[in-house]
Amino acid sequence: MKYKGVEYNKLSMEILYKNETVKKQFCSDYKKTWRYPEQVKKKLESAENYIKSAGSLIDIVNYRPFRFEKLKGDRKQEWSIRLGNTGYRVTMIPCDDDGNEIIGGDIMAQCKSIKIVKVTEVSNHYE
Repeated sequence: MKYKGVEYNKLSMEILYKNETVKKQFCSDYKKTWRYPEQVKKKLESAENYIKSAGSLIDIVNYRPFRFEKLKGDRKQEWSIRLGNTGYRVTMIPCDDDGNEIIGGDIMAQCKSIKIVKVTEVSNHYE
């Protein structure tokens, strides 16, 4: 499959980013500039590797430590995973095979076929 001219493996997930700032917050290519506690850095890198190696969104949903959940209010189209007991979370929006955000319908019913997520934020949930 191709997205924006880049080939990616159908057997693994693709990670897109809301913007360059979010990419620098989450992508381990930028880990030398991360200003998170050491435990959070390790959890972020592990989360990125897990998502990239997942076959589809169902693997993320079923990985209990992430506590995959739908957000509410103004962010009801977004979902989050938690980075252990660090207080940090990563928010994301599932995308279709063309990289378009899936903001309607039953995501949980579609999660076996969702192979792309767009990371929207890395934040300390308690700040």
